[in-house]
Amino acid sequence: MSQFEPFAIALRLSGVTIPQRDLDAALKQLTVRYEAEDAEGSFYAQVDVATANPVRALLELAERSGAAIAAMLDDRRIGKAVLDIAFDYPAEGEAMSARLPAHAAAAIAAYGIDIEISVYLTDVEDDEDE
Repeated sequence: MSQFEPFAIALRLSGVTIPQRDLDAALKQLTVRYEAEDAEGSFYAQVDVATANPVRALLELAERSGAAIAAMLDDRRIGKAVLDIAFDYPAEGEAMSARLPAHAAAAIAAYGIDIEISVYLTDVEDDEDE
């Protein structure tokens, strides 16, 4: 049976058109990145999500910031919201799976936040030394 054990989770917001302090206040948490995008007046922002108890962290993110994100997506203060969930894939592995509990996925998706799964090959440095 697969486990939901990501090594990193980040909420990525693109097309942000409000100042960082206003975004942080609306989200009720601090962004760890806020930088200009190619389009004038458009910014990329990122919020890191704890992975110690990832399901609880996703539910808390949805409860704390979900309604604000949905409102900002609706009135275009944010262009896109994506929750990136990162897993590692061991170099010696043949297959991998991870189950995102339905209630956690629904809590995030209910606010218009897309879910992206990223998989990273691990032990790359060890392979290069051989």
